[in-house]
Amino acid sequence: MKDFNQRVWVGQALIGVVFLALLSQVVRLAYIQQSLRPELLEYSRRRQCSKVTLPGRRGAILDRRYRVLAGSHDHFHIYADPQLVPNHAEVAVKLEAILGIPAAEIQEVFDHPTSPRYVMIARGVSSNEAEGVELLDIRGLGVRREPGRTHPMGTLGAHVLGFVGADSRGLEGVERVMDRYLKATPGERVVYRDVRRRAMFQAADSYVAPRDGMHVVLTLDAAIQETVERELQHRVEAYEAESGIALVMSPRTGEVLAMACAPTFDPVAPGKVRAELRRNRILTDPVEPGSIFKPFVFSAALAHGLTRPDEVIDCERGMYKVGRRILHDHHANVALTAEQVIIKSSNIGMAKLGERLGNPRIHEALLRFGFGRVTGIDLPGEGDGLLMPLSRWRDYTTLSVPMGQELAVTPTQLLTAFCAIANGGRLLQPRIISKVLNIEGEVIEDRDEVVDHGQALDPGVAATLREILVKVVEEGTGKGRCQLDKWLVMGKTGTAQVPWTNRRGYEPHAYLASFIAAAPASDPRLAVLVMIRKPNYRKGYYGGVVAAPVAKAILEQALPYINAPADRPAKKPVEGQQWLVWNGQR
Repeated sequence: MKDFNQRVWVGQALIGVVFLALLSQVVRLAYIQQSLRPELLEYSRRRQCSKVTLPGRRGAILDRRYRVLAGSHDHFHIYADPQLVPNHAEVAVKLEAILGIPAAEIQEVFDHPTSPRYVMIARGVSSNEAEGVELLDIRGLGVRREPGRTHPMGTLGAHVLGFVGADSRGLEGVERVMDRYLKATPGERVVYRDVRRRAMFQAADSYVAPRDGMHVVLTLDAAIQETVERELQHRVEAYEAESGIALVMSPRTGEVLAMACAPTFDPVAPGKVRAELRRNRILTDPVEPGSIFKPFVFSAALAHGLTRPDEVIDCERGMYKVGRRILHDHHANVALTAEQVIIKSSNIGMAKLGERLGNPRIHEALLRFGFGRVTGIDLPGEGDGLLMPLSRWRDYTTLSVPMGQELAVTPTQLLTAFCAIANGGRLLQPRIISKVLNIEGEVIEDRDEVVDHGQALDPGVAATLREILVKVVEEGTGKGRCQLDKWLVMGKTGTAQVPWTNRRGYEPHAYLASFIAAAPASDPRLAVLVMIRKPNYRKGYYGGVVAAPVAKAILEQALPYINAPADRPAKKPVEGQQWLVWNGQR
């Protein structure tokens, strides 16, 4: 009986232990179900699911005729999870055969990853290479498709367009200033993956569509831009110059039709050139303009009635002493009319007009033309030049500024002010952004309105000055260099010494050859500025020799392209010859 009771007690104890064990498991299961469930589900989701970013396409940049200057197309990138790649050395060899990257480099990325679960093997591979990697079907190795920037016209307009970084953010030029419009909004989706991390199916209700960026239309014309870049580059190479710039604007509207710097760069691979070659020097780099600046001070003398075109000015046989300073002219002119001072670019004649005007009136006139402040062009990085406050002007300034010295202006300021002379005195803000389009091509923001900063010059004075500047091209320092068969050109040459950047004075044999022009002179449709910096002085350095032919080539190709009406008077027949003139034909 005693043994029986003991067996019963032991059986009950065992049953109690089992019951307690089962109860503990039930309690644990209840705890897991109630308390740990969210955490475990999240852990499971992380192991099985992953969020895939769906990049949108960055908006296109178009020229004024809707030709694509910068667009987007798919780029393929090869990536890997080093912890999942089965045999680093073997996989590296297989990838070398497809991508052409040394196996040792690939294995180094696998063995010493910058991130434990994600490394980039190659960016921007071809579609064939991407397909070859996918066919390997190797665990931990994948192909990612992303929209990337493409430039159908190559390097055309590189300094205007700018470029984007690896994250598709605009870093320079239009890409930067219009980034908020151009950039895309990425979408996403959640996918379930198998043990080899291959996507099996998409989670329900997880898809968020990407939104493409908007398109930006510029005032640039690709045909004119191509002409400008070609002619400028040829001239820089021919004269072994350090660099060159060219700018084309519409005097009627302030629209920039072409803007070029030479040498240029490839916006697809901007890191391959020095940062200074990527800088848009037309906006950022002020220069001492030299004689090309003379029309602006001369216009002030006309406006204040201090001279007239036919007034005779004593030019001192080419040497003029003022105090301890001696001014020289290239030619020993005894006397010139006021208009000949501009036509023949006399330093002495301009200095005498500067003395008549005095510093306050010169300074006031230059401010009206917009010098000393940014033009407001819709591109990043514009400088304001260097126009000293009137309080810092001295007697030397009175003589120097009329010759284009003792101040610095940006090329953008210079051509903007010249457009005011060409259009009857109105100072218009230059602009390069025309409109913004949505992905359906509808205009959502129009920037074509002309921004008028007021009258910089009396229309009558501007008309007189235009007639004088035509004579510069027909008779003076620009003679034979920028004359066109069908159109009269108004222009001015400039040959300035290049100052040292770190001390006073000028570099020896270093010049800035410039030419500024507009045509047709009767009603200018195009204004052009060309500057060639530090040409080989042994080959030539005068503005009329080096820069003017570039402006001529640009104008004689661009004017018929925009259907500008001819305004050159028909030549009179030589005595003894008979000409039949009908409908513009001889």
